[in-house]
Amino acid sequence: MSWSVPKRITSILLAILGVTYPVLVYFGLSAFSPRVILVIALFLVILRAAMFAAVRRYDAAGLTLLVALILALAGIASDMVAIQFYPVIVNLTLATVFTVTLFSKAPMIERFARMKTPDLDDYAIGYTRILTKVWIGFFIANAAIASWTALYASLEAWTLYNGLISYLLIATLFVGEWPIRRILRARHDRNIKENT
Repeated sequence: MSWSVPKRITSILLAILGVTYPVLVYFGLSAFSPRVILVIALFLVILRAAMFAAVRRYDAAGLTLLVALILALAGIASDMVAIQFYPVIVNLTLATVFTVTLFSKAPMIERFARMKTPDLDDYAIGYTRILTKVWIGFFIANAAIASWTALYASLEAWTLYNGLISYLLIATLFVGEWPIRRILRARHDRNIKENT
């Protein structure tokens, strides 16, 4: 078995743990203290950063270490708040990354789009810039709601929102954007034809 297979399996397992984090915290608190869960979470985030560094994705590794640092600093104030603020930290980190790319040659969504279609026309480039801003708004709103659930809601409500509802909202935005993009593109192409 090559070394790449265990790395791939570890990467998949870490991704699954990240997605199921709120549910794992909910059930984990019945058996472990918040401090133990925070230490485990920090270990897994640092392991994820190491996995990124191993494949020379140093920018992703740096961001993941930043998440670990913020989580550790939050833990100084309160273990419980720190573990509940992990989704907030992730959303704000994503919002920051997407925002930074608006000031680069290619916004984040344009980079994703070019993986499938390397040659984008001016309309598509403009659309990806707008869509990047939509995702930034989503991440900020999601972070705000996640913050409220961490500070004021019950653990059950926190788990429900961060472990299910937020993912349903992401899926809705992701899937719902596709038909809107097709409709707007068709309208743009029709206008171009009518004006030529």
